[in-house]
Amino acid sequence: MAQPLATYRPDAPQPESPSLTEAGQIFGLQFSALDEQALVAQMATAEVPSGTGPKRLATANLDHIVQMARNDAFRRAYDRAWTITADGMPVYLYARLRNVGLPGRVTGADLFARLIEVLDAARHRCFFVCSSTEVAERLEQRLLRRGFRREALAFCVPPHAFERDAAYSDALAERIRRHAPTHLFMGLGAPKSDIWTDRYHDALGDCYVLNVGAALDFTAGVKRRAPVLVRRIGLEWAWRVASEPRRLYRRYLVDSWQFLWLVAMDLCRPAEPLPSRAARDPGIRRRT
Repeated sequence: MAQPLATYRPDAPQPESPSLTEAGQIFGLQFSALDEQALVAQMATAEVPSGTGPKRLATANLDHIVQMARNDAFRRAYDRAWTITADGMPVYLYARLRNVGLPGRVTGADLFARLIEVLDAARHRCFFVCSSTEVAERLEQRLLRRGFRREALAFCVPPHAFERDAAYSDALAERIRRHAPTHLFMGLGAPKSDIWTDRYHDALGDCYVLNVGAALDFTAGVKRRAPVLVRRIGLEWAWRVASEPRRLYRRYLVDSWQFLWLVAMDLCRPAEPLPSRAARDPGIRRRT
């Protein structure tokens, strides 16, 4: 279980990079062995080396596993992520069943909420791709109160289906690169954010990239996250369906049953050797 935020000390010895500290595989994906506290510490204290490109963090839940089975671009984005955590309770429980050495669930919502509270206003620069201007404005005010300079923060609320507009996407990637963020936060959901940041990997510069969907909305207070007890018993998905039934009904109550079939297939998967670091870390591998 992750330690309370109060125990985080930026001056304490930090763990090895998640790209070198790994648990094991399920669904052919390599998961990080670092807990939430260690990942926050890594992203708050260790700079992305110059010239290596972005380090994309992916947070796997049941819906992601199902979508990857039929979306090759989404699967490639996960395969080339810097590190992967178990966000959803079904994914985490299955990992435990397979004796994958995960320290616990590490959700995108928790990671984002903790990380922005420990980023250093004196040296970090953030770029937020948000779902609405309200989310952008609330996050900006929150960070300005923490001492961030306005010029260290950049926000974008892209139009619907922006990812299919090559000219707009090229301009957005260039805007991100010019801002030179240390951290890029994508709050548009999966698979859109993951595929877009993977496609524009070579254009984003050296930064941490967190594809964390509704985490920005939760932290901004625009959407209400499930109560802690609901999250602990693994029913956050039910809360979200109740909150947004038209958008999420099919995802969680229809398509999600495919997860059981994918688990059965994965149980029959032969053991795979640990991939080389070059294959795991997109920062040191030429992209195609």
